[in-house]
Amino acid sequence: IDAVQMGMPIYAKLGKLTGERKYWDKMWNLYSFTRDSHSGKGLFNAQDGLWWRDKNFVPPYKEPNGEDCYWSRGNGWVYAALARVLDEIPQDEAHRSNYAKDFLTMSKAIKECQREDGFWNVSLHDATHYGGKETSGTALFAYGMAWGVRKGLLDRSEYLPVLLKAWHAMVRDAV
Repeated sequence: IDAVQMGMPIYAKLGKLTGERKYWDKMWNLYSFTRDSHSGKGLFNAQDGLWWRDKNFVPPYKEPNGEDCYWSRGNGWVYAALARVLDEIPQDEAHRSNYAKDFLTMSKAIKECQREDGFWNVSLHDATHYGGKETSGTALFAYGMAWGVRKGLLDRSEYLPVLLKAWHAMVRDAV
């Protein structure tokens, strides 16, 4: 899923700079393959609203607690990429609503995984597997939520407290 972060924003920007839809079409082809087809069923679990890191972590792989494995930093990469893409592509881009739907689905899932101290764990569904504060994922989630609130895609009253909790945790413990 790190390829989503590395590739999608570049395709979005190239489409914007050149006005050629071929970049947005290619971006969708790569994204939808990763989302829906990679390794036979895709890396996005729409039911949980989160992404498996790669084919090695798609079930039957499980965390020690029996839950699916969702990597905080990797989900942060996708979340930030979706924010960046939605910021670049036009309102009438053919797959904008798909990206927005995934961003909203992820937002809800991410919000539910936040720790009491404001951070997220390395493993979003198993706090004891590589336990402890994960600053990269936390920063990426705060970035995406801040973008979503600022753009009006996320409800301010629901998500501002979540992202501020993350921000204050990072300032207090990581900076």
